[in-house]
Amino acid sequence: MNSSRSLRRPGRLIIPLGGGLLAAVLIVAGTPHVAWYVRAALAVVAFVYIAGQSAAYLWSSSADQG
Repeated sequence: MNSSRSLRRPGRLIIPLGGGLLAAVLIVAGTPHVAWYVRAALAVVAFVYIAGQSAAYLWSSSADQG
């Protein structure tokens, strides 16, 4: 049942993915003096955290239920 709800609204994934990508890009751009592997690890953590939080918030909202 939950998977059918996400299939009806595929646009709901754009916001979490965009926010996570933006966070990752800002981390990489803001830390030019740090080694590439540390920047990559921080970017992955930022992407997963921001995208996960946004997706969880949008998934739990009841705006499209009814």
